[in-house]
Amino acid sequence: MVELFVQCVLRVGDAELSGLFGDTAAYYGTVEQQGQLMLHLHMIIWLCTSLSPQQVRERLLGDDSEFHTELIAYLESVHKGEYFNGQQQDVSQSRHAASLEPGYVEFTDVLPTGPEQHCDEVGCADCLRRDSSTTWWEYFRRMVDAIVNKCNIHSCLDNRWKKCKARFPRKLVEESNVDPETGHLNIKKREAWINTFAPLISYVFRCNTDVTSLRSGTAIKAVLIYVTDYITKPGLKTHAIFDCIRSIYQRNRDEPGDPNKTRKDRARKLMTQMVNVLGAKTELGSPMICTYLLGLPDHYTNRTFVTFYWKSFVSEVLNCWKGDDDLIDSVKVAQV
Repeated sequence: MVELFVQCVLRVGDAELSGLFGDTAAYYGTVEQQGQLMLHLHMIIWLCTSLSPQQVRERLLGDDSEFHTELIAYLESVHKGEYFNGQQQDVSQSRHAASLEPGYVEFTDVLPTGPEQHCDEVGCADCLRRDSSTTWWEYFRRMVDAIVNKCNIHSCLDNRWKKCKARFPRKLVEESNVDPETGHLNIKKREAWINTFAPLISYVFRCNTDVTSLRSGTAIKAVLIYVTDYITKPGLKTHAIFDCIRSIYQRNRDEPGDPNKTRKDRARKLMTQMVNVLGAKTELGSPMICTYLLGLPDHYTNRTFVTFYWKSFVSEVLNCWKGDDDLIDSVKVAQV
């Protein structure tokens, strides 16, 4: 699914067609499990010829009104913070009414459909009669509203403090605008309990998806720290892994179990026990463990990275400030 998203939505490496957000220069996504063990993906996308936050701020503070208009139009075209048709209460009532109709099928349980394809004949009467592009776009907007209404509404005020860790409800912005003093760009957002989303991505994935543009250096640093912190989580030490395996072998030796089981069944049981113990030690859920056992990646990117040895780097830096007699071969680096 992720590979199809990269190929068909982002259009990475496609010289003829741009992706949903434009020409993608690079992307990096990490697979993570949430509190309920469900897997989800965090992805950062870099666009070709994009400006830095400082360059954007300088042009917003300048007199380039055309840049203001085009930037706001672009951001509003790729993600939004409100429904197509009405407000949250209206969409909720419409979705509830649709669910009561005979033959109703939950939209999150079916694959997305596109508009009917036309033949190559110019002016074909059948194609003109079946032309449903306008009708399909209306269906698309209704479907996106329903998906967002079911999957994207945030609610977590059931704690005793009645405060949300995710800072909901969010501030509402009736129309996109630029702060003339700071150059801060406020994008239109008319629903307080949903994050900004890309309608096309919501329609295709049919689940909870969030899309945001990193318009400041602070936001970029926060995301990079989050992703870096996740991908550098330390795993189990080698001796701890072997100790877990040894305990499983010892337990099966002391308790042989059913002698009528085949060698294959006993090996499967042994492997299952090892996976369960290692999963508990590393705090990994069964979906994430299955991902590794199936050989699926835990991150996606179109770039190749060189391994960075922090200890050797620190040693080399320290040697630059020491004489020949004080050169060190290694240094201890404490992980905080």
